[in-house]
Amino acid sequence: MSGMRKRIVAITIFLATLLMAVGAAEESTGDLWSKFQQTRQSERTLHQVFDVTQQEAAGAVYRQALWRYQISVDLSQGKWRQQFVGVEGNRTEIFDGQDLSFLFKGETDYVRKKGDKKDPQLPEPYDNKLDWSKAKAVQQLPCGFAQNDHTCVIVEAPMKAWMRPGLPGEVTKMLDGKARVMIDPETGVWLRAHVLATIDQGNGLSVQRETSYTARELNYSAQADPTLFKLPEGMHEVGSFKPWDAARIRKELGGKPAPELQLTDLQGKTVSLADLRGKTVLLDFWATWCQPCVADGPSIDALHRKFGAKNLQIVGISVGEDRDTVEKFLQKHPHQFPIVLSSDNLMPNVYQLNIIPTYMVIGADGTLVTVEQGDRGFGELRRVLEKSGMSAE
Repeated sequence: MSGMRKRIVAITIFLATLLMAVGAAEESTGDLWSKFQQTRQSERTLHQVFDVTQQEAAGAVYRQALWRYQISVDLSQGKWRQQFVGVEGNRTEIFDGQDLSFLFKGETDYVRKKGDKKDPQLPEPYDNKLDWSKAKAVQQLPCGFAQNDHTCVIVEAPMKAWMRPGLPGEVTKMLDGKARVMIDPETGVWLRAHVLATIDQGNGLSVQRETSYTARELNYSAQADPTLFKLPEGMHEVGSFKPWDAARIRKELGGKPAPELQLTDLQGKTVSLADLRGKTVLLDFWATWCQPCVADGPSIDALHRKFGAKNLQIVGISVGEDRDTVEKFLQKHPHQFPIVLSSDNLMPNVYQLNIIPTYMVIGADGTLVTVEQGDRGFGELRRVLEKSGMSAE
């Protein structure tokens, strides 16, 4: 047999083997969810921890938001815990096998949502409803875990539309979506997932949401810490949470020590209220898409130039935006005071403010002086600062 014919035969055999492998994987996709259900309902212990990043955008002029959170799942007990970091602050969701509870660190109130026995709530990422009839296996890769590593299947599939209630008054609808998932074919367990979806948030606004899940822990031999799925002692159930807005902050915290805030700015430097004691601190909550924020920018810069080296420290807090968006904005609109990202920092709930611009003044003694919100906020702030001998003019 000539060298050319040998190469053709070798290539033919390789392609045939590859097609058989892909074909076998495609044939198995319909069984993957069934295998997961069997794993979930068996007595076998299985604990997972996912790191999650979620990006949401709704037009260039509206917003780009970034969330980070972690999910601890104990499939053998049907329990899970979801802990947010960044823009959602210290929000935690706990599913105890029956009901889903929402709580915030530092607060004693929690909201409970009764579970549905007919449709038990699964943790993310498993609650993304894939249309398995249209799923396709597109690749096979090592699963990536040292213990008993073997080959996983990469599956692509559209998602079925769903509607999901959250906190009281919140309803989220998934209108259209697709997912790419790495699945262990032996158990049906997901190890990675990348989800693109169009979401109706119930306010007439549809957003594009991109979510990535990565399992950083997978344990078949030990259960998760049971305290993860229990409410802390001393909690009180309420029908709904009171929002932290300017009025509530002034009423409950005005004249009292401001909650400690320790942040990392875009340069990697630590910004701490404790370290700034002795200076008046102005927290400027803003976003690149917020026109009043941009309009107030020159006045904020003027305050920094006049008093930044004396008795005033300004800290800009970009609300719910990713680093790339903020850094590109700052190239055109540079600020000389520290800028931090709420999406990169764990912040007490009182600082999780969704109305922007918001200006918060903390006195040299560490007490809260005032909070002003909205497009008229800087006018009110100006009067407060002038009483302290500081003017933006």
